[in-house]
Amino acid sequence: MTWKDVGKAIGKAAPVLGSVVGGPAGGAIGEAISALLGVENKPDKVAEALKTNPEAFVKLKQYEMQHQEELQKLQLENVKTYLQDLQNARARQVEHEKATGKTDINLYVLAWSIVIGFFVLIGVMMFVAIPSESNNIIYMLFGTLSAGFGSVMQYFFGSSRGSNEKTKILARSINTNIAPVKEEVMDAS
Repeated sequence: MTWKDVGKAIGKAAPVLGSVVGGPAGGAIGEAISALLGVENKPDKVAEALKTNPEAFVKLKQYEMQHQEELQKLQLENVKTYLQDLQNARARQVEHEKATGKTDINLYVLAWSIVIGFFVLIGVMMFVAIPSESNNIIYMLFGTLSAGFGSVMQYFFGSSRGSNEKTKILARSINTNIAPVKEEVMDAS
């Protein structure tokens, strides 16, 4: 049991608090939650209290309401950290290409290995009888490749597409906001 698992459970009643507990600050905010619920500061103890104490979710919702501003700041910091990590990965690639004049092939080899492995494993699972003693290993491998596949798709297509859309929206917004300003300036002169 991890703080991320506890965050998912808490998120059902207190979504902002759940996202903070499930993020990088999980251990720090977990201490406050543990004290609030009167249990030891461990994810499994908090999870157990959530299962056995019907009042726990009410207390957590009250805590979320009382500390909403601080929790939203922590939530925003989690998002900033995630986006900065993505930006750093892309910046590393760009800097490497500027310095060497060559594309870092390791990134593409790893990405293609994950994508091909994902689809090969799906084919194997669909068309090959897997011995029952190997099921757990295959499922664990499938889960790992699924997560990797999602990360590859997000890296190459997810945020770039979002950035494109954001750029278009900002450009439209700037264009619509500039026109009235120019007219006001002309009218003033």
